Amino acid sequence: MMDVATEEIVDARSGDPKARAAPVACIDLDRFCGNCGYNLRTLPVCRDNHTGIPVVRCTECGRFQSANDASTALRPWLDRLTLFLLGGWVLFLVAVFAHLCLAEGAVSYANLDELTEHEGSSIRRIGNTTIRGWVNASAPLEVTTEYPEYEFFIASILFGSFMIAFTCGLFAVIAMPHWHRAAYAGLMLAMPVIAGVVVAVLWKYDAPHLFLWGMPYIAAHAGAQLLGGLAGIAFGRPLGRLAVRVFLPPSVRPRVAFIWLAAGQPVPRSRVDPRPAAANATAGR
Repeated sequence: MMDVATEEIVDARSGDPKARAAPVACIDLDRFCGNCGYNLRTLPVCRDNHTGIPVVRCTECGRFQSANDASTALRPWLDRLTLFLLGGWVLFLVAVFAHLCLAEGAVSYANLDELTEHEGSSIRRIGNTTIRGWVNASAPLEVTTEYPEYEFFIASILFGSFMIAFTCGLFAVIAMPHWHRAAYAGLMLAMPVIAGVVVAVLWKYDAPHLFLWGMPYIAAHAGAQLLGGLAGIAFGRPLGRLAVRVFLPPSVRPRVAFIWLAAGQPVPRSRVDPRPAAANATAGR
């Protein structure tokens, strides 16, 4: 919409500043003023002699606007649909990050549960002999385990925590390119903290006598998730640009140009420039 503050369209050919340009058409559909919403149907359309743009003046608010850009009767419904889709996108983002945070907590709790439930594990009171089963005592307890390939299991599950957070960081920098780096870092810090606190509370409720034993595992997962999130922030956009170059043709790449613009890089070309190839062919002759 072109919003002009003048009161009249002047006909430059007449030289009279009070003369209006002659109407060239009229609005024959239900179109609405973008300023006040008034129906512009049957109003005359004049052509601006300076720009050649057909304009119409709203008789309700007195504003001029392009006759081609005036809203149709469908426009309010399109605006409502746009608002609905934006709300759905926000809810989708919230759901994605909530599920990723839930996954971070689940893998941490699974680590504790697997070590304590395994048949080769037993619980003992520190300083005393080993006691099978759960022991509700105030003295510190720990789990001694004969879990096969214990080191490999711990490394694998910590790597799983790292990759979940890495995916979260990668998704954040691509889905929300308008954020600052500090906001991404804050999100990547908040999610492991929230997941760790929830897991600690649940573990305190399920196995209070093993709470202190489980805290190092919970802290280790939170640290791996923090590192994974920061790595996702650092490498998310480069990996996204690489994926676009590999999987999308040049004609489609400008549609995801925000991945380049967010990093201050030039927008990719929509097609390959044929001039270098032609120059090389000419030089070969």
